[in-house]
Amino acid sequence: MTPTSGPGVALVYPYFRSRDPVEKLFPPLGIAYLASQLRELGVPVTVEDCTFTFDEAVDRMVTSRPAIIGISIMVTMSRNAFDLLRELRERLPGTLFVAGGPLPTVNPAMFAEQFDVAFCGESDLTFPRFCHDYLTTGSTPGDLAPLDLASYPGLYRNRGGSLTCTPPVHHSSEILDRLPLPDRSGFDHSRYQTVMEQNTGLKQTTLLVTRGCPFSCDFCSKPVWGDLFRKPPLEKVFFEIDEIISLGYDCLWIADDCFTLDSEYLAEFCHEMCQRNVPTRWTCLSRVDKLTPELVTLMKEAGCIRVYLGLESGSNETLRLMNKRVTVEAGVRAVRLFSHAGIGTAGFFMVGYPDETIEKTFALTLSLPLDEAWFTIPLPLPGTPLFSRVADQKSWGDWEVSSQVKFVYPSEFDERWLGRRIRETMDAFRKNKSNHHVLSDPGSGR
Repeated sequence: MTPTSGPGVALVYPYFRSRDPVEKLFPPLGIAYLASQLRELGVPVTVEDCTFTFDEAVDRMVTSRPAIIGISIMVTMSRNAFDLLRELRERLPGTLFVAGGPLPTVNPAMFAEQFDVAFCGESDLTFPRFCHDYLTTGSTPGDLAPLDLASYPGLYRNRGGSLTCTPPVHHSSEILDRLPLPDRSGFDHSRYQTVMEQNTGLKQTTLLVTRGCPFSCDFCSKPVWGDLFRKPPLEKVFFEIDEIISLGYDCLWIADDCFTLDSEYLAEFCHEMCQRNVPTRWTCLSRVDKLTPELVTLMKEAGCIRVYLGLESGSNETLRLMNKRVTVEAGVRAVRLFSHAGIGTAGFFMVGYPDETIEKTFALTLSLPLDEAWFTIPLPLPGTPLFSRVADQKSWGDWEVSSQVKFVYPSEFDERWLGRRIRETMDAFRKNKSNHHVLSDPGSGR
C-alpha cells in the first residue's frame, strides 16, 4: 500500500556550522541513502541539512508539518539534536520524532526518554519500511499498536517501563547492491563546494564504497556498519562517481574505514579509474599494512592525491593496548611509501590513552614527512572495550565540538597540559612544513 498524499518524512542533519566550524565540510550521506529508499517506497520525504540554515530548516518543517521527523545524530551532535527536538516538539505536537545514526546506536537509552523511537545500526530498509507502515496504518506518536515493533531490526523504544529493543542487522552485499544510490538532491552543493574550495582548494565530497570493518580496535565501536566487510560491484560505484561529477565536484573523499583492505578490489578500482579516464582526484583512509610499492604507485596513477592513516601512537605498547594489530614501524613504512610515490599523507593520532607514553607520539609526528596531522583524545563509546574499562554509562557524555580536549572519564592526564602540548606540537609541525617548503622551492635560490 502506498502512503496517501500529505505530510511525510523529514530527515534532519543537526550539524550547525556556526557552533563547530570545521575545515572539511561534507553533505551527510546517511540521510541521502534513506531519502532514496523512502522515495522508492513512495513515501514523501524532504531533507533538512542544518549545516548552513538552521532557522530556515526549522521554519520549513513547521510549515510542512511532517508526520515523522528523523534526526541523524553523530558524536558531538547530541546537544544540537536535543535543542532542535525541544523547539520542534513544542511547535509540532502531532509529529513522531525518531533518533538514528552513530550516537543513538551506541547509546540508545540516552535518547529514548525524549525521542519517540530510536533506530540503531544500519537503518537501510528497516527505517524506510517503518515509516511506510506508520503512514499507512494510521499510527500516531501516542499509539503505535498497529505496528509490530519487534519486526523492525534495530528499533529501540522505552515507554512506561515497556522496552522494545530488537537487534540491528547488517545486510549482505547482495541486498545492498539492490538499493538505490544515495539521493543527493536535497543538499546545497554550490555552498558546500565554495566552502571546501576556500579551505582546501578542492571541490570535494564524500563517496562511501565499502561497509564494515573486521578489526576490533579497543576504542572503536563501529556503531553503524559493524564487523561485516562488504564491497559493491564497481559498475555501481562508477555510476555514482559520474553522478557526483555532474554535480560539479572535482575530488572524492572516499570515507570508508577499510577502502584499502582488499588489495585486489583496490587495484581493480584503480585500473577502472585509469581506463575510464575519470576526471576527478580522490583521497581515502587506509590502514598501514598490506601496502606494496606497486599498489601505491597504481593509486597515484589512478588519481589518489592524499591518504589518511590511523597512526594513533608512537609507542608499540600503546598500539597493543589499542588492539590496532599494527606497529609503529609499519606506520612509518606506509607514510614513506606514499610520500615516495608522490601521494600526500595525513596522520591521525590519539593522545591521552590510559597508561600511554605521550611524548613518543608527539616525537613521531614531528619525525614523519606528513602533510597533515590531526590529534584527538580518547572518547570511550559505549560498547567498546575501552568504555568497559574506564567509563560509566550513567555519567557519560559526548563532546560538543570536534576533537575536543575533554575527558569523559577519570584520566591520569591533565586536560590543560595536554591541550598545550598538542598546540605546541602542531606549531612545531607547521614550522617544519614551512621550512621544508622553503628549502625545496626552486624559487628560493637554495
